[in-house]
Amino acid sequence: MQVAQSDLRSLAVFRAVVEHRSFLGAQIALGLSQSAVSFHIKALEERFGFRLCRRGRGGFELTDRGAAVYEKSKVLFLSLNAFESDIGTLKHRITGTLRLGLVDNTITDEDLPIYKVIAALSRKAPDATVQIVIDAPEALVTELGNGGIDIAILPEVQSYQGLKFSYLRDERHSLYCATGHPLFTVPEEALSATAIGKYAFVVRLYANKRELQHFPNAVTRATASNMEAQAMFVLSGQYLGYLPDHYAHAWVKQARLRALLSSETNIPSKFVIATRLAERAPSVLDLFIQELAGIASERLHGVLARDILR
Repeated sequence: MQVAQSDLRSLAVFRAVVEHRSFLGAQIALGLSQSAVSFHIKALEERFGFRLCRRGRGGFELTDRGAAVYEKSKVLFLSLNAFESDIGTLKHRITGTLRLGLVDNTITDEDLPIYKVIAALSRKAPDATVQIVIDAPEALVTELGNGGIDIAILPEVQSYQGLKFSYLRDERHSLYCATGHPLFTVPEEALSATAIGKYAFVVRLYANKRELQHFPNAVTRATASNMEAQAMFVLSGQYLGYLPDHYAHAWVKQARLRALLSSETNIPSKFVIATRLAERAPSVLDLFIQELAGIASERLHGVLARDILR
């Protein structure tokens, strides 16, 4: 079978359906109508001569052959991206698409200014394209393993076969309460870990209760799927929760949040760069990593210089 451009478009839609586990998810992600998504799936099935998936009251389900097509499509799209990068190299220009995965609310972290890396990439590789996916750490690792993204910057997770994790930096998290919480007006010298641990906490599911390491007897009354949700719980004045200091800074300045015993109970969150092993990195990915390393180094030297001059 000779692969046509229309087949590639339909395969891209099929991959979106699989990765979002529904036709509706693919519609939203791709900005297509229900009929357009159905058209692409039907066109592929007619080209291949077999069913790719089933959908009904039981939900979306891949057939065995559909699952095999999805796995083969990963290799195909990775090869196409590499080919595009290679052609750009022959033209002495960096081309291709970089698909970057990030966790939520890193935009306020001036020690990890991704926007500066994107600006440098745009100047040095104007023919390249950057796509950003914001998701939970586990979802980003899955996307990286599936070939859905090329690189992820995320909090440290367990090791996975076929992926490489390189240490980037530590992000400091402190325990916060908001106006309206009983501890908000308690003097710092009157606080203790025992007293704090008696109040309700909110934790992120993917943190595996690592947030409670200083408060082993604390009671969890709420859970959050991401940092923004956690901040909403804390800002309600009913819960205590850990937030990155850079993310909480604006609310602290507004006297809406307060860190509790930060010097004693802060938690460093180790951030890593995750990439795939056994795969030649496209030029646009190499450039992104170089720019990220350069900016991270500048930030580190700036911090050291400030510390020395103090």
